[in-house]
Amino acid sequence: MSKEIIPISLSQEISLSDSEKKEFTRRRKSLVSELRCITGLPEVVSALNQDTVYKLVLAPEGAKLYKDAQGNLKGVFYKDGKIVEHAKFQEVGPSMLKAAKAVGAQVLLVSIAMQLNRIEEQVSKIFKEFHGDRLAEIETGKSLFRQACGMHDSEKREQLALHAITELTRGFEKTASALSRQISELPEQKLSFFDNWIGDKSKEAEESHKMAVESFSACLSALQTLARCHLFLEEREVALSSVDEGLSKIEKAGVDIAYVRSRLAPKINGHFPEDGWKQFIVYRKTFDSSSFSSLIHPEEDVVEIEIKPSELMEKKHAEM
Repeated sequence: MSKEIIPISLSQEISLSDSEKKEFTRRRKSLVSELRCITGLPEVVSALNQDTVYKLVLAPEGAKLYKDAQGNLKGVFYKDGKIVEHAKFQEVGPSMLKAAKAVGAQVLLVSIAMQLNRIEEQVSKIFKEFHGDRLAEIETGKSLFRQACGMHDSEKREQLALHAITELTRGFEKTASALSRQISELPEQKLSFFDNWIGDKSKEAEESHKMAVESFSACLSALQTLARCHLFLEEREVALSSVDEGLSKIEKAGVDIAYVRSRLAPKINGHFPEDGWKQFIVYRKTFDSSSFSSLIHPEEDVVEIEIKPSELMEKKHAEM
């Protein structure tokens, strides 16, 4: 069973700009306003603890499981994993569920971006210095996006975000290409007697690995910011497609080869050099292109909204 899950607030672990946090809050308020317009819902929630967080479970339009003979859309309130209240109310229209999915999609994209960021942070623990023209383009794109987040003028904000996407895409393509070459040039794991007799193959592996890790880290950082840029512009499908394509390019650059060959290099700052590559491989196995395809064309069985009954009892008109 697939779900769109909308939290009552974004996790504190997610590092977002103030503008991104405000946008999530605005969208969620709009959704709650629409929920208040559903016949019978305020009466149901009035009997619940007003400050307790519940999950309101709804079904998309046409879902047979959640409609009764009279055509009422059935909702269920969960607390601590148990049903505490059943609700029956007339469906206002698809707009409420579309609003729910819009907020859910935003949380989803932020989650994907943060997952990429965590992998990039793991890689950065091994090597932190950025240099070179390719990486400068990525850093420029990230800087432009930060500026866009702080803009009050919507037209200027959009222009900066689009400029950031251009810089990030160009920088990513160049760096991904360089990454492929750098991985292919990593010393193989097998050592012969003469490798360290004539030269220091371990030292060579360490230096080669640093360069590859630098490019790897920069590619992930670019994808993470690209996801946020497209989210900022409300381009869900483009965001997911660009991230999926980017992950595939990193994968095809030879991550599996780098994972094996990096074992030849010594620990850096207390971390094994293969850690970042391994984390990426695990992530990609659990979140492959088929997963992204289902996100671009979702077929959710349910929408789960974390909500306090007190939010629905407020007397406000729906925000569109």
